[in-house]
Amino acid sequence: MNKSHIHLKLGTVKTAEADAIVSEINNDLIFAPEAHCSLGTDIDTDISRQCLAIGKLDLGDAVTTDAGDLKARWVIHAASMDYDQRSTEDSIVSSLRSALRRAAEVGARTVAVPPIGMATSHIPVKRVSELLLSECLRHDPRESTVEEITFYLPDRTMMRVFEECLKQV
Repeated sequence: MNKSHIHLKLGTVKTAEADAIVSEINNDLIFAPEAHCSLGTDIDTDISRQCLAIGKLDLGDAVTTDAGDLKARWVIHAASMDYDQRSTEDSIVSSLRSALRRAAEVGARTVAVPPIGMATSHIPVKRVSELLLSECLRHDPRESTVEEITFYLPDRTMMRVFEECLKQV
């Protein structure tokens, strides 16, 4: 994938209009007030039910469910952390890689991605942006249906860091 197919927007993936939304979640796929999830805890009960039926994922893996009442067709749950909410550089990269692979499996062309690892690690924003953007650039569109990836970022400070990093990677 090249840089022109990677976009940055302010906001959250929960409001994204895309074929697939990536949601960072713990590998137990549990939506709870004390557990971080990009979709928050107020999610469609059908999504929650589908995750409970799937059960536990390996750290760094991802799984697809229907998107319920969201403005997408699928939610791809990327397990970047254990239930203790700790992400590592390896789990951030492997969970995004798995999520993009799942997006291709369902035929998604547009994918909305949160800043995986920002709320769940002590890794600086610049390093997280390097990890995520580099992984997107490694994604081979000749072997995938994914044509466009949009990162949804919570504030202007993070937006500036991602913009600068996108110029440099």
